Amino acid sequence: MKKIALFLILTINCFTGFSQEKQEINVTKLGTVNVKDALTKDLGVKLENLSPPTPDGDSYKAMLMRKKALIALKYPRTNNISGNRDITINDTLKVGKSFIGNVSSAGQPNDNSIAINNDGIVVSAFNSSIYIYDSEGDSALGELTLNQFSAQISMNFDNFDPKMIYDPEQDRFILIYLAGRAPGSSFIVVCFSETNDPMGNWSVYSLDGNPLNDNSWSDYPAISMTKEETFITINLLNPGGSWQTSFKQTVIWQIDKFDGYSGAPAITTNLWSGITEGGINLRNMHPVRGGYDLKSTDQYFLSNRNFADESDSVYLIKVDNTIASGNANILVKLLKADIPYFLAPSARQASNKYFFTNDSRVLGGIIENGKIQYVHHGLDPSTGNCVIYHGVISDLSGSPSVKVKTIGLGDQDFGYPNIVYGGLIAGEDKSVIGFNHSGVSVFAGHSAVYFDGENYSQIKMAKAGATPVSYSFPITFRWGDYLGMQRRYNETCNVWMSGYYGLGNRNRTWVSELILPGDCYDTVSAPAFVDGNLYPNPSVGSSEINFTLNEDKQIKVELISSNGQLIRVLYDDLAKKGENRLMINMDNLTAGLYYVRIYSEDENILTKKLIRR
Repeated sequence: MKKIALFLILTINCFTGFSQEKQEINVTKLGTVNVKDALTKDLGVKLENLSPPTPDGDSYKAMLMRKKALIALKYPRTNNISGNRDITINDTLKVGKSFIGNVSSAGQPNDNSIAINNDGIVVSAFNSSIYIYDSEGDSALGELTLNQFSAQISMNFDNFDPKMIYDPEQDRFILIYLAGRAPGSSFIVVCFSETNDPMGNWSVYSLDGNPLNDNSWSDYPAISMTKEETFITINLLNPGGSWQTSFKQTVIWQIDKFDGYSGAPAITTNLWSGITEGGINLRNMHPVRGGYDLKSTDQYFLSNRNFADESDSVYLIKVDNTIASGNANILVKLLKADIPYFLAPSARQASNKYFFTNDSRVLGGIIENGKIQYVHHGLDPSTGNCVIYHGVISDLSGSPSVKVKTIGLGDQDFGYPNIVYGGLIAGEDKSVIGFNHSGVSVFAGHSAVYFDGENYSQIKMAKAGATPVSYSFPITFRWGDYLGMQRRYNETCNVWMSGYYGLGNRNRTWVSELILPGDCYDTVSAPAFVDGNLYPNPSVGSSEINFTLNEDKQIKVELISSNGQLIRVLYDDLAKKGENRLMINMDNLTAGLYYVRIYSEDENILTKKLIRR
């Protein structure tokens, strides 16, 4: 059962003035990257710090853990499930196609991001790797690290934090990631696909990670777009400290996306800095994406007091025109909550371990029908659990008001949410909210819930975890930075999600298609029968191969290694006339390339390449 508690947020009715700075910057093209060529050029270099957070140190992370411990004493866990909730929708989401995501990078925590084009090509980004999958053909097209991608443009720094977005109007992808962690070697790499094929060429540009020349470096990117532009938010940090204590300010890059799509020698940008309210630098400003489609000129952002034990502040930021207009301006409005949000508690795991939940920053937002819906996680004081805060901001052009509800379960913790539009036509208030889940009796995975504008569906588990996540850490492990979600624009019943789950005591990524309730259920079907179809491929569990016989036949099925050696006879018996489906369990196979050969005495029926991930 889900608990949904209603909060009402009051507002201050005017945008506040402040002293921001705008720089117009032309950024020169670095070069062109071809993904197919990049696949062969990696040595797999990755530097990763595995030190766990501890509550007894003198770092800001340690201080934050101590604050969480004190809040847990003040608001102990009760496992209560309140009856004060909205009536739920009977139907819930369904899971369609799903498959394991990126595996070449074992970094932690999961920095999941996803985009899918109108042809069904999925691009999933995770920490330091990119995975490209054909959802229609159920086959992997390629997986490459950011090091492979960067090698063609000589960007040989530490490459991390990739974010993907798809432009449904121009049928293009945009990839951003960070390179370097010091003022002299910090860049935001911005990549525009030249076509709708992510396996082809990308035009690549780099934004200065120390754009104010004040000894800063860039961290924690977020991306959105309008019909004409792309927006990137970045946290500027001082070198040498943690990301919590080294924060200087959040800046906004405003970019003419058509320059990038055309592969122009330079792209035109505005850099917005000095964004404050009440003399305080706003931090972790998260861009709000269009709901049903891309919006015209105004780009909104949201921020809150994410490190506060409790707070009632929500900040609404707007860039209200394009670079080309020459009239772009930025405005800030402070909204006040009558019931506060609280710093997120640590999340429970099975086996007496915990996940570190960082802070309570805004992690996702959409705009549709003149309203903004947004999500973040935080503490529910009535249960002591980590829950999802879902806010709806109405009357954006007048006197904005905000209603917030929380989504939780008594025996689980929810965290790192994201949100996408859930309507079938424009102008609806529907959405889908995805999030990580974990609990004392539930291994870490991810779930989703459907919101119809008033009520919520039952919670749908998209991927269950198989083990706790611990590595060698004795108590607390990082749970994530973000979860990836995108609706498929030309198939409005479908939402795609890239989320976290535990397997073999490690954090892994799983990609799922979610089907909206109602008539959309009719779109869920088994893979079509096509001779020679192999589904899924690559696979980590089982695969199915379809073949047709003109008559009953004695057939033999062989599993063959990549060098042509027979490994095992899988089947040697009669097969019936007509359509046949061979199912193969690959749990006991090592990762690698194999061939499956099906033949009879008088014919070779088929030979298929099979990849065990």
